[in-house]
Amino acid sequence: MRLRLTTIAGVIAGLFLTTNLFGQAQITTKKEKIKDFPTKVTKVVLTGDTVFDEVLQDCVSSSWTVSPYEFCTMADFEGLKANPAFYFLITAKTQFKNDEMPSLETLNLIKGGEGADKSISDMIELVSFPLRSVAEPSGRELVFLPAMVKCIQEKALNMMSSEVKAYTTSLIVSPRTFSQLWNKQIHFCRNDIAPQVSASVLNSLDEDIIIESDADIADQVFEDCDYNAVVSYVIAPSEPENGSMCYKMLFGADTHELLYFNRHKISSSKGAGFLSADLKAINKIRKKKN
Repeated sequence: MRLRLTTIAGVIAGLFLTTNLFGQAQITTKKEKIKDFPTKVTKVVLTGDTVFDEVLQDCVSSSWTVSPYEFCTMADFEGLKANPAFYFLITAKTQFKNDEMPSLETLNLIKGGEGADKSISDMIELVSFPLRSVAEPSGRELVFLPAMVKCIQEKALNMMSSEVKAYTTSLIVSPRTFSQLWNKQIHFCRNDIAPQVSASVLNSLDEDIIIESDADIADQVFEDCDYNAVVSYVIAPSEPENGSMCYKMLFGADTHELLYFNRHKISSSKGAGFLSADLKAINKIRKKKN
């Protein structure tokens, strides 16, 4: 999975040469390859999971505005994936180095054609968004799927604005966006806090950072679109190995905006969930504004 910040050197390495009718070499960049995204049909690939597919269809039908779209089956994808006239919104499984089998699932926006004869990971990728655990999904991914679909669209459009951004497939929250947390009421699900976080760190958080013991309470805040409220979501393997990745997010309940995104490799000292460093950084930005 390519959720990483690509350097300028990587951008240069990603360019390749083609030959036109006059035998002259010309550079075809990723920005050039994906510039047709808004005018091409995005095929939304259904998984066969009835509940997930119903939520995904509802999210796309109500909020997908960046390109024409159609729903299709996985069999349709297999027949169309080599066609560069289509983009695909599709789920994919990810296997980390020490995993015996894929442990996380992502929601990916990719372009048909290049790399399709190999695998989804070899195709031109616009966005890869962490979605859920493969073995034991919590069901919370259904709550946050509307926000994920919104973020994927925004990220795709942003990639077309410059060459460097075109090669930056990482999910990145800017300092300006992060600073919006300064006056919001933040609801953390208790299970989204890493077990290594001490009571003293939790007690140091201000009164508008709330640790909810019941995930349903936190999720209801998001589903009700509570004004100025933020809710946590963490994705990690259900049985993580050392080196497995954990993704930590905060979504605005009223705006569905991604306000915080971070990740870390799981180890004996860094379990799944928000670490002390995450909580301290969030608390600090709030104190700076007060």
